[in-house]
Amino acid sequence: MRKIAYYLPQFHRVKENDEWWGEGFTEWTNVRKASCLFENHYQPHIPLDDNYYSLDEKKTVEWQTKLANDYGVYGFAYYHYWFEGRLLLEKPVENLLKWKDINQKYFFFWANHDWIKSVEGKQEILMKQNYGDVKDWDKHYNYFLPYFKDDRYIKVDNKPVVGIYILKNIPNVKEMINYWNKKAISDGFNGVYIIESTNVIDSTLIDFNSGSDALVLRQPNAAADKMTKWYARIRKHPKIQQMIKKFYPYKVPYGRICKEVIRTSKQFKPEKKVYYGVFCGWDNTSRHSSRGWVATDINAKDFRETIVELEKLGETEDFLFINAWNEWAEGMHLEPDEKNKYTFLQAIND
Repeated sequence: MRKIAYYLPQFHRVKENDEWWGEGFTEWTNVRKASCLFENHYQPHIPLDDNYYSLDEKKTVEWQTKLANDYGVYGFAYYHYWFEGRLLLEKPVENLLKWKDINQKYFFFWANHDWIKSVEGKQEILMKQNYGDVKDWDKHYNYFLPYFKDDRYIKVDNKPVVGIYILKNIPNVKEMINYWNKKAISDGFNGVYIIESTNVIDSTLIDFNSGSDALVLRQPNAAADKMTKWYARIRKHPKIQQMIKKFYPYKVPYGRICKEVIRTSKQFKPEKKVYYGVFCGWDNTSRHSSRGWVATDINAKDFRETIVELEKLGETEDFLFINAWNEWAEGMHLEPDEKNKYTFLQAIND
């Protein structure tokens, strides 16, 4: 299977983050402020050699690309933030398009959700996700087109790949996909290859006639679905409100979730093409403190064994989605840190 790592372009300054979060904010701001909340809690995550890089520097992208290529990561799924024509965090991929000498394979993964600021459980919408009509579809496709024409852009059967996080939220989504397909065919492609993300394995909750070409089973979301639903109920129970601190943050052993990843993947037999997912850790307490949840005892052995089992379920040319390349503030990153160094990358290489 070709390993695809989700890629977060949040590690450089943008004016919106300066306005919303404070001068100089990047994802490293959250990473640096993390603290240990319980015995043996692995926080903060410190990049190997204090490599708090900025994604607007070419040397950073060259380093990331060499690292991925050396250790068997086929390419990156760049999170793409499009709000009816307005872009956020677009600079890293726009730079990559210009830097033709960097041998990095990639495609867009449209994270089509609202941008929300959450402080002590209270939420504020910073950027609302609105969807336009055919004019916006056309504008969006035209933004994609220079990337589609890039030889490094990942394609399936001469169809440029576009991932979409919440396909069902898009009004007239089939018409949008048909429109993109017609445009792509007129530009010399065989259409656009849409990969739809799903966090659940319940087939009754999935529209198999959505217009997408394939599903990706996102992990650890799908594996943790039942556990998080149970936890959400239990923490609201009035009888345990006085004990609530004992339940924060929510802790689950990494190996247990990995086993659930394999189990849910084997159970998931949808009516269309499916790509499986794996994750290399989870700890969002640097963002949410004691309201977060943590996969404890993360280790490269369980990660490697999970990949081995998932590769048995798919075909050689399939994609395997890894969460993530650089989600440092969520505790899942293939990039080396001071504790684990290159062990997760080496697990892929093995």
